[in-house]
Amino acid sequence: MAKAVDDIRSKIDGMDNTIHDLLMQRAELVLKIGEEKRRNNIQVVQPDREIIMLRRLLARHKGPLPKEAVVRIWRELVGAVSLLQTGLKVVVTVPDDPNGLTYWDMAKDYFSSVLPMNRAANPLAALGMVREGEATFAVMPRPADGETNPWWSFLLEESGDKAMRIIARLPLGDRSQAAANPDHQALVVARLKFETSGDDRSFIILELEQGISRAKIVDKIKEAGFEPRAFYTYAGAKGGTRTQHLIEVDKYIGQDDKRLAQIIEKLDPAGGRAAAVGGYPTPPVYADKVGKNAEAEAATAAKKSA
Repeated sequence: MAKAVDDIRSKIDGMDNTIHDLLMQRAELVLKIGEEKRRNNIQVVQPDREIIMLRRLLARHKGPLPKEAVVRIWRELVGAVSLLQTGLKVVVTVPDDPNGLTYWDMAKDYFSSVLPMNRAANPLAALGMVREGEATFAVMPRPADGETNPWWSFLLEESGDKAMRIIARLPLGDRSQAAANPDHQALVVARLKFETSGDDRSFIILELEQGISRAKIVDKIKEAGFEPRAFYTYAGAKGGTRTQHLIEVDKYIGQDDKRLAQIIEKLDPAGGRAAAVGGYPTPPVYADKVGKNAEAEAATAAKKSA
């Protein structure tokens, strides 16, 4: 028995050395890619590319190692090399309430345990740090309906390639389909382009005259080919003379999407405004169970539902 255990441990030691060698080689290659991106004026951070990589790994993954752990490992690699070595900074909104540190923990999971992070007492302070160039990423609480001074309203005034946009959702994935859209979520804002990963959710802001019902807005959004997932309203825009709506929809929407103008034409052609303000890749859903029997149970469940 002891010899068998020693043999297995010896194999694990050899594998650990191989994994470590590969990690060091990978880090060197990532730095070279970063240098080439800067030389060719290419955006260094590409969330769309990162999620495509993770989806590929999850699709080929098997065995007892949980999929969530795979994502955590690769996010640590991304943060520890491509983010840390390029001097990028993160500010996290940490509200003074019992759930405040939840945002800090989610940010650490996403950006890695080694990337320096600062705290902001409120969302507007965090957004201001990105606006002034003091931080690259701001972790913002997910919007709530009826807020008196919502942070997302300021994104409507942003324009151009360097505009602040929503680029990610935290947590990156959901532990099960039943637990999708957990109570505590955050959104990441940065001066980066929101590019499609092939499966995304987007946010648009509509500024309209007061009195236009949500039902009518939803109808026009659906007519444009989008399916709303969440709806937030700010009634105090421009001194209370206008109403702004933040709407999350399925599908990718670029900043120059012509359908936004079509929505405004149908709702408020005289003074309405619309803007695509980013989004995030559709989150992966991890398996509910892990272990050597998990794959067999998943296959059985798939057959029953077929």
